[in-house]
Amino acid sequence: MQIERVQDPDRWNQFVSNHSGPVFDLWEWGQLCERYGHETTYLGAVENGELRGVVPFVHMKSQLFGDKLVSMPYSEHGSIVLADDAPPETTIRLLKRIRETADELNVAFVSLRGRDLATSTPEFMQKHRFVTFEIELDDDDPDSTWSALDSSRRGHIRTARENDLTVRQAMSLTDLRRYYDLYLDNMRKFGTPPHSFGFFEQLWEGLGDRMDVDLVEYNGSLINGQIVLFSRDACFHWGSVSDHEHRELQGGSLLLWNSIEQAARDDYLNYSLGRTREGTGVYSFKKSWGGEKVWFDDYHYFPNDTVALPNPDDGKYEQLSNAWQKLPKQATKWIGPSIRKNISL
Repeated sequence: MQIERVQDPDRWNQFVSNHSGPVFDLWEWGQLCERYGHETTYLGAVENGELRGVVPFVHMKSQLFGDKLVSMPYSEHGSIVLADDAPPETTIRLLKRIRETADELNVAFVSLRGRDLATSTPEFMQKHRFVTFEIELDDDDPDSTWSALDSSRRGHIRTARENDLTVRQAMSLTDLRRYYDLYLDNMRKFGTPPHSFGFFEQLWEGLGDRMDVDLVEYNGSLINGQIVLFSRDACFHWGSVSDHEHRELQGGSLLLWNSIEQAARDDYLNYSLGRTREGTGVYSFKKSWGGEKVWFDDYHYFPNDTVALPNPDDGKYEQLSNAWQKLPKQATKWIGPSIRKNISL
C-alpha cells in the first residue's frame, strides 16, 4: 500500500460517492477552500493500483487565527473515507501521513471532523464537541416522520400552510443573490463575518444537482431560505436564513418539512440537520424535528502543545461580535469574507 496525492478529480469523486463519503469530501469542496487561498491536499491510500481509502485536508494559515490542517473547513464533516473491504492498516497509514505533514508544517493542530475512525489512534484525541439530529427517511411510511415531530412543530407547519407563502427552488444566480442578501442580514444580526457571494456562486456551479437552494416568498419578498447538500444516500441541511420580521409566518418550518418530504420521495435514507451545541436554542429547534441525536466524532492531533480549539461560544468573541452587529451591511459584505475565510467552523 502506498500513500500518495490523488490528482484526478473524477477518480476522487467516484470513490467518495461510491463509499458514502459526505459531500464535503468531494473535490469541489476542496476547490472552494482554494478559492480563499488555502492549499487542499487530496490524499489516497493505493493498493495494487486501486484506491482503498482517501482523506482530503486543507492547510489554513492565518496570523490572526493560527495554522491548522482541517478536514474539512466550513462544515461538520470530512475525515477518512474507506472502501468497504479496505485493509485495517489503511486508516493507520493515512493518519501517519497526516501527522508527518502536520509536523513538517508545524501547525497548531489537525482537525478531522464527523466520522468515527474505529481504530486505535493514540496520537489523535477524540472529542465530542458538536451534535446533530438525523432523521431516518422512509417514503413507504411518511406518517411516521410526521408523527415523530414535536406537536408544536407540526402546529407551526400547519400555520405556515394557511399563510399565503410561495415555496420554490432557486433557478438562477439572481435567485442565489436574493438568498445571499438575506444571508448577509442574518450574519450581521448574529455578529458573524459572512462568506463572499463568490463562495456561494462556486458552490452553485461546482456542485450542480448535489445542491438545492430553497426559498420562501411572501408578497414577493424573500423571507426564508436554505441550502441542502446531497451525498449518495444522505441530505445535509447546511445553510438556513430567515427574515426575523416575518418569523410568525413559520416559513422556515414549512421549508424544512417540504425538503424532508422531498428527500424521502427521492429515496434518500437520512436527513441531517447540521451541527449545533447541546443546550442551545438551535439545539432545541432541531430536537423538535424528531430525529436521532448523534454526536460528531472529531479527532485532533497537536504536533506541539495542546491548544484551545475554535469555539464560537467563547466569551472572548463577544465584544467582537457586538461590534460587528453595528457595522453597515455593505461594510460587512466587503470586509467579512477576508475574515471568514480563516475561520474553519
